[in-house]
Amino acid sequence: MTLVLVMVTFPNDDSAKSIIAKVLQQKLAACILRSKVNSSYIWDGQENEDDEMLVLFKTSQHKIERLEQYISKNHPYEIPAILKINASANQDYQNWIDSIIS
Repeated sequence: MTLVLVMVTFPNDDSAKSIIAKVLQQKLAACILRSKVNSSYIWDGQENEDDEMLVLFKTSQHKIERLEQYISKNHPYEIPAILKINASANQDYQNWIDSIIS
């Protein structure tokens, strides 16, 4: 299966953790990383800078649609950024991901 990395920002750690827990329970991703970041962006014509949580979901191509739907439905932002990147991994790691979310 093809490895897909899905990057999503959240306004805080609590909102990220609530979605992470459900994603793992539903086996929509095998591994999830989260880290504090500072984001600069334009919203409603204004420059903004906010502290956010960047979450990296490691999943497979066959789970991506369900993962994206779950995030979109449950994310606190009006327009969440859901960025998908096709990736590859060493075979042992890919086999582990496949075993978790197949």
